[in-house]
Amino acid sequence: MKISKRLLLPALLLASPLALAQTQAPAAQEARAQDTINVQFRGSLRDAIQKIAEEGGLNVVVTGDLDSPAEVRLKNVGAEQALRTVARAYSLKLEQDNGIYTLRPLTAEEKSQVSVAAPSVPTPPVPNVPPAPAIAPPAPPDIADEVAEAAENAVDEDEVKERVREKIREVRRSHGSRDVVARGRSLEVNEGESVDSAVVYGGNLTVKGKVEDDAVVFGGNLEITGHVEGDAHAFGGNVVLGPGAVVEGDVSSFGGAVIKQDGAKVEGSTESFGGANIGRMVAGEIKENIKEAKASRVEREERNDNDFAAFLVWFAMLFGTGFLGQLFLPTRMKELGSEIRAQPVKSGVVGFLGALAMIPITVVLTVTLIGIPVVVALWVVAFLTTALGFAAVASELGMKLPVMRGRKTQAMVLALGLLLLLVVGNIPVLGPLVLTLATLVAFGAVIRTRFGNRPRGMPEPIMSERVPG
Repeated sequence: MKISKRLLLPALLLASPLALAQTQAPAAQEARAQDTINVQFRGSLRDAIQKIAEEGGLNVVVTGDLDSPAEVRLKNVGAEQALRTVARAYSLKLEQDNGIYTLRPLTAEEKSQVSVAAPSVPTPPVPNVPPAPAIAPPAPPDIADEVAEAAENAVDEDEVKERVREKIREVRRSHGSRDVVARGRSLEVNEGESVDSAVVYGGNLTVKGKVEDDAVVFGGNLEITGHVEGDAHAFGGNVVLGPGAVVEGDVSSFGGAVIKQDGAKVEGSTESFGGANIGRMVAGEIKENIKEAKASRVEREERNDNDFAAFLVWFAMLFGTGFLGQLFLPTRMKELGSEIRAQPVKSGVVGFLGALAMIPITVVLTVTLIGIPVVVALWVVAFLTTALGFAAVASELGMKLPVMRGRKTQAMVLALGLLLLLVVGNIPVLGPLVLTLATLVAFGAVIRTRFGNRPRGMPEPIMSERVPG
């Protein structure tokens, strides 16, 4: 069949656009297939797919529950290949319609259909032997490695919470003279400035100078263009390493991303725990720890107030007892003071033995109803006399203090000695030991002198004065 020359030219003109489109479409697809992306992400599966779509410029629709933890580390792969790899690794259904990709979790029926039996090799029949069960073919090496790595490095929320708590506790414990801490505002370490550590709560931190320890941000972003000798962490924000940034330790971002620009140097490891869920979890954990810190500070202040009140009560009680003893029983108080000054060791040993003897005496007397009031009276008398003896010990100490020599009154001597004993008594380990020894010496002096009523030996004979001849 011959084609007229008049019809040949119009036919060629009409067919050329179609031919050109057919030749350009494969070329465009090949060019798009050759575009590669690099993805390094740890977070929820939904956020990982969104990250791939943003890097590759794809239109992606995600449906279903995809909040399970996932980690994606892909280098120099096509965006579509990355989506298909993630879909296979995490049992997702991937569909494409005119350049739009739709992903959703596989149903139970679809998962059962994915497993394909391995091809069987024909063998001669063996009588009375059941056929071997079908064995599913092993997954491709690249997919198996990705699944194993994702399972190994999946985000553990409890681990993240514990790391946040540990870092907050570590920051609270370390308070140097050159640490800088900002709460509710941003902070900047300027060029030429050097600090021990930099910590920001609820703001951003910019490091242009030098941080000799760690740079930490809770609830904000961390931007570094200077030098950090320790670690750099952002909890609930991003870490941006600009050109010329040097971090000798580790860099991590919880609830954000680590953005490393050209020229930045990190000698340690780099971790990024991204995703909206991680960010919300970190923010909630920071709030809880700040509340706990405020509560513990209030509790510590109340405990200090209670300790000071107890100190004042004990001082007032002992000072009042000793002052009344010096006022109404001056002779017995002097006798106790002399015994403590002359025989402190013997008084302490006797006081220890007397304290031990109080235990069986109490047990024996409480057996009968008549002995119970006696026990109560015995303990009251022992407590009051020991308090007077303790005041005598304090007076002896106050007398030896090199303060206001020659101008001390009895009340001042008693007050100085009690202050010394009670202040030393607040020292851990040493304080209780000193107070126990002072109490035993006081109790022993009371026993040895029968509460200052012991006669001081035979009176000296009266000698007649010799009259010179």
